[in-house]
Amino acid sequence: MKRLIRFFMLVLLLTGSPFRAQAQVDFESDRNREIQQIKVTGFTDYQPFGFVVDPFYPDTFESIFKPIIDNYAKMANFYITYVVDRNYNKRIHSSKDGSIDVILGIYSDTDMYAGIDLVYPALINNPIVVIMTNNRLNEVKNIDDLKKLKGAVSSKEYLSDYVTRQLKNFNLQTVDDDYELFKKLFTKEIDYIFASQYNGRVKIAKFGLKGQLGMSKSAIWNMPLFIGVSKSSVFYPKIRNGLTRMAADPRSEQIVRQALVDYIAKIEKENEGVTAPDFIND
Repeated sequence: MKRLIRFFMLVLLLTGSPFRAQAQVDFESDRNREIQQIKVTGFTDYQPFGFVVDPFYPDTFESIFKPIIDNYAKMANFYITYVVDRNYNKRIHSSKDGSIDVILGIYSDTDMYAGIDLVYPALINNPIVVIMTNNRLNEVKNIDDLKKLKGAVSSKEYLSDYVTRQLKNFNLQTVDDDYELFKKLFTKEIDYIFASQYNGRVKIAKFGLKGQLGMSKSAIWNMPLFIGVSKSSVFYPKIRNGLTRMAADPRSEQIVRQALVDYIAKIEKENEGVTAPDFIND
């Protein structure tokens, strides 16, 4: 009888928790192997999606995607080296030969990212909106109204190919310097700015223009941002499968969105009281 009881106890221990069994399937082989390095990159000048506090120290890389990738690496027994040297295009090119494993933030159907696998679903949307002075926002009722006006877009924006094609239908300037971009708006050289919503909010706060400018309530175009995995990475199947499971968990989207909300709130609070440029009075 004692042997029979011990037998049933063993069966219960082995089958009693389906979640524990799933975790063993997902990560048992990872936990039993030596910790290995993966290389991760992303935007390094595009807050809040990716930026480097100090370019001489890769560990100062920040992104709203970091909580997700750091958590994945811990579970999968990887350690991360963030690659932030070289310009963005060169780093994306490097990812195609497997020298970089993961890219935090890429667009679908965009030629630059050919050869990089997207992890579905997208964890955040990066919508394009219109920025105008508060007293002019009501002038625009629909997208056709914009085509009758003069606009501008920053050369520092990272856009999907779809949005890039759409911009050709508008009377737009491309401006390299953000100070000049906002100055053109207040001096009425342009009527509006196309900008990604969250990067735009960061810039507005840093220039002390939060009370002076408004954004369209609806997105002009949506640009879902995905995590990308190099198809040439030696860890490609493992990383892709692990991140796909993580992205499918609704909590992952919540974590990224909360990181976004917290970062925007932090930037706006830090820049309260910043004196706006003189050009607002021109």
